[in-house]
Amino acid sequence: MRVLIVKDSITDIQRARAVQAVDDVLRKYAETKIVSVEKLTDSLMNDDVIFNLSIGKRNDFLQGNVAAVAQLTGHEHIGSSPYTHYVCLDKFTTKNILKAYGIKTPNGVLFDGKKFTGKLPVPAIIKPVAEGSGIGIDEKSLCYDIEEIKKRSIDKFEKLGEPILVEEFLDGPEVTVGVVGFGSDLIVLPELEIDFSNLPEGIERYYSQRVKEKFAEQTIYKCPSTFTEKVRERIRKTAIKSFEIVKARDYLRMDMRIVDGIPYVIEINSMPGLDPLTSDLPKMVKPLNEDYEWLIRTIVKRAFHEKRG
Repeated sequence: MRVLIVKDSITDIQRARAVQAVDDVLRKYAETKIVSVEKLTDSLMNDDVIFNLSIGKRNDFLQGNVAAVAQLTGHEHIGSSPYTHYVCLDKFTTKNILKAYGIKTPNGVLFDGKKFTGKLPVPAIIKPVAEGSGIGIDEKSLCYDIEEIKKRSIDKFEKLGEPILVEEFLDGPEVTVGVVGFGSDLIVLPELEIDFSNLPEGIERYYSQRVKEKFAEQTIYKCPSTFTEKVRERIRKTAIKSFEIVKARDYLRMDMRIVDGIPYVIEINSMPGLDPLTSDLPKMVKPLNEDYEWLIRTIVKRAFHEKRG
């Protein structure tokens, strides 16, 4: 068995480090080869397992496409199916599916460049519908009146060229929650509470792009969180149910806000980062007294088991 670790052709430090770290772990258990996403189909052999770490360019849905290639060619792949990636890469679609299954999520409407799909929530966070890493979320994204919401939505649509999600802003603690494994072996990792209270005056108290990129060292991460065990159990149950609703497998991360002890799912990341130094999932295994290698082995367990029969 050989594992093809798929990388972006042009990458940043964090993505490159994640690719190398995953390779360092998996080469202990299998033959590995790192390939760029453009060379994937040229590199495939019959017995290969695909571990995609290629996120792609802005709003290109590449992670779903790579999973679709694996599925169409009959190759086992680590991570979720194309369906899960395509659903989770559209925040508005994700919200509507979760809501239909009884998961609490902030109210939201879509702006398609011409009209809004419903009544505007106030206050609201204005963000692109299909981006990650805080892209399109800035210090002006939090709006407190209807006219401001409309203006910011138009501005962002013209700048980004994609539909804009206008989402009710919930004023409560923010957590990110990881789920790894499959079937009856699902593990909810200790939730990571994100505390913005230490940021400089004038910096927004939500996960904007500049907070993620420029103020990570001043952001306080608490893992596990400071919530009561009752609230933590609600978080775990919500995480498991959300994981199952979007038909995820192997690994996933979701962001929540906690209001009056109730978790609201903001969005789901079907292919969260695996940089051992900066990504959230590796931070979550430390309270379990586990390490990065344990995390990767847990993520690949299903695929390796099924491949070896």
